[in-house]
Amino acid sequence: MNALGRLAGLLEAVEGAEHILVLTHDNPDPDALASAAGLAVLFEHETGAKVRAAFGGIVGRAQNRALIHEMERDFERIEDLVVPAGSVLAMVDTQPRAGNNSLPEGRIVSAVIDHHPARSDTAVQFTDVRPEFGACASMVLEYLRAADLEIEPWLATALFVAIQAETLDLSREAAPEDVDASTYLYGRTQPASISRIRQARVPPSYFRSLHEGLAAARCYGRAVAIPLGALPYPDLVAEIADLLLQMQGVDWTIAIGRYRDRLLVSVRARSVDAHAGALVRGAVGDRGSAGGHGTFGGGQIDLGTRTPEEVEALREEILDAMLVALDLDPGEVEPLVPATPDPLP
Repeated sequence: MNALGRLAGLLEAVEGAEHILVLTHDNPDPDALASAAGLAVLFEHETGAKVRAAFGGIVGRAQNRALIHEMERDFERIEDLVVPAGSVLAMVDTQPRAGNNSLPEGRIVSAVIDHHPARSDTAVQFTDVRPEFGACASMVLEYLRAADLEIEPWLATALFVAIQAETLDLSREAAPEDVDASTYLYGRTQPASISRIRQARVPPSYFRSLHEGLAAARCYGRAVAIPLGALPYPDLVAEIADLLLQMQGVDWTIAIGRYRDRLLVSVRARSVDAHAGALVRGAVGDRGSAGGHGTFGGGQIDLGTRTPEEVEALREEILDAMLVALDLDPGEVEPLVPATPDPLP
């Protein structure tokens, strides 16, 4: 199906709606936020409906909060939102029953646009799932261009930042469509806005968590595990997993931390053939939800009434399962940072 055909199918799925809710995954990243904003703009222009964009959880990472501040689009927390009866729901960068969103119980979803692998148990009127795309924002841009919409600078900026963040500046699983989208968008962006987003000031809690994580990090040959303990915000696990992947000789990073009543796992891999999402799914199993792509994956487990000792045991069990799957010995370990640092030369 070409872009015009997909646009027609999407608009047919929301035809006649007076209220449309665009929902992202919980604790959304730039790709989810920009994609939701772009889809909301498309729906408003093409349908005349009242469109709201929402997510579950929080936006904690400084750069993501700066992105929201730069966008001319309001977002609402689904936990605080009363969804009017008869509202049509669309999901972006996630899917029903993916385990990473706060889709209200029993609500039917009319449209899904996502670049994660398709779920076989999802029944939706219109589904556009293309895992070959590096960023969902590139998919949403296709719809905007098919509708011949003029993309305002704030939206071009958001979509561009999203693609760069999701693909690590086109170095991680970027498809030709992501490159084309970046080229198309860049001349329409606001460079000063991009700078404010990328250089957003981070809270002191980030550095405290980074210090604690580095002090506790362990090296297992070509993999580094970072036990983070309690997190000030949930997407910190992904931030630190990304950061440690830059280390020489490291092919895998595994960051595990607790945010409120959930254990969060983030995995990063250097090779595009690594199957990081499958690695996390295998380790988490039916204890929670997990997914991802070749070079990055994540999962979460509801901790319920587990004691701190039980949480630590669970963390070690998940870590060991991933190390074994990577043919690494959990017993062959050394700290990243020695207890007594070597003196500077």
